[in-house]
Amino acid sequence: MAELKDDKGSDLEKKLSYKAEFAWSKFSDEQKKAARNFVLDYMVFLGEARTERERVTFAERVAQGKGFKRIEIGQEANQLKPGDKVYYINRGKNIALFIVGEKPMTEGTRFIGAHMDYPRLDLKIRPVYEKDGFALFKTHYYGGLKKYQFATVPLALTGIVVKKDGTQVLVNIGHEPDDPVFTVPDLLIHLARNYQGDRKMADVLKAEEMNALAGALQNEDEKAKERFKLNILSILNEKYGITEEDLHSAELSLVPTIAPRFVGLDKSMVGGAGQDDGSCSYLALRAVLDLNNGIPAFTVGTGLFDKEETGSNGPTGAQSSWFRQIFIDLLSRSGVKGSLTNMHVAMSSMKMISADVTAALDPSFGSVHDSQTAAIAGKGVVIEKYSGSGGKYGTNDATAEYVGFVRGVFDARKVPFQYGTLGQVDAGGGGTIAMFFSQAFNCDVVDCGVPLLNMHSPFEIAHIADLYSGYLAYSAFFTSK
Repeated sequence: MAELKDDKGSDLEKKLSYKAEFAWSKFSDEQKKAARNFVLDYMVFLGEARTERERVTFAERVAQGKGFKRIEIGQEANQLKPGDKVYYINRGKNIALFIVGEKPMTEGTRFIGAHMDYPRLDLKIRPVYEKDGFALFKTHYYGGLKKYQFATVPLALTGIVVKKDGTQVLVNIGHEPDDPVFTVPDLLIHLARNYQGDRKMADVLKAEEMNALAGALQNEDEKAKERFKLNILSILNEKYGITEEDLHSAELSLVPTIAPRFVGLDKSMVGGAGQDDGSCSYLALRAVLDLNNGIPAFTVGTGLFDKEETGSNGPTGAQSSWFRQIFIDLLSRSGVKGSLTNMHVAMSSMKMISADVTAALDPSFGSVHDSQTAAIAGKGVVIEKYSGSGGKYGTNDATAEYVGFVRGVFDARKVPFQYGTLGQVDAGGGGTIAMFFSQAFNCDVVDCGVPLLNMHSPFEIAHIADLYSGYLAYSAFFTSK
């Protein structure tokens, strides 16, 4: 057989082989400008909305500015017509936004789901105590994280306190430049060798050692037994009108205060906390808000969920019945005859993207990745056919037919994308909300999101080309036939 030679490479190899290209080189000058402007907006979101409650508030505000109207399940069950824009909220921690399409929902829906929560430190139900001249907060870490990464970094206190009469008090300390911040101290290197030196990575800082500094001044009441603690309680009472007992009915978190910043001399990356899964949440939100090309053929929607990092449980997680309830409510409002058959047909006809991040190939730790399937930062949004761990445990594993459909949609709109998996088979793994929707709705779902470095750390990193590619991908999906 004649040897295939070409100064520019083999034509046959180009025809038959696959290789993802770097997305930035495929963008036009106009797209590059649009990408940078888009990322600036994203960084505002990332810095302002740091918890699921704050992200729902953000999403509701921008949705109202785009003409979306809030509706409640079963209340004022007015009919919706094609082009109507509506949203639902669940307990201040979930939001789902829809634009009604021309076709009935029994013929299909385009839905993107993402999660808004991310690893952080929550305060325990009785958090304030004093010891050795300090007032401290006891914490309980939330989600999977390297505990030592959350020590010695500035943290903000944010959340809600609910009094027994139902009064809600919003707490926000550490976000403004003049605010004080909090931090978890770590043992100095000079004394750590014999105490921490032999600990395994997971226990370099143990959970019960993650106590945040809250203050170091005594209250002026000399009769008090715990004057350092009392001083903190007094400040909280003066500022928010709350007492120690009120903290039992509170949801307070310590989140990193490091402002989102560009990373690299070329400003090619964005660094900041909460990009898992704030990145995909924002991209999916923008994709539905920016859908201005008339009435979509199919009803389209974006749903943002809570508790993914702890198993998607509870009434605000993806496993709850809330989305099923709003889906049925939307179905009845859009003119579909209410029957069990129609409900099941509409559910199984829904096409969905589980918008969640994946691991980018780390140049310093390549051995935990499979170089054949690792996502490369800068090569675009990632289609991840399956996630899970080991023998595909805890995964959705999208069908070949559906992956073919999605890649066809992206190709048609010239969206830069790549295929990837989280890492080597037995190196670890992680799941997404995809499996819960595919099980509950019997619908097609595939994972598709932004690759990250430093995932679950206080300073996660995303490539600007991947962020913009994700936005283009989700926008293309919403207008797919």
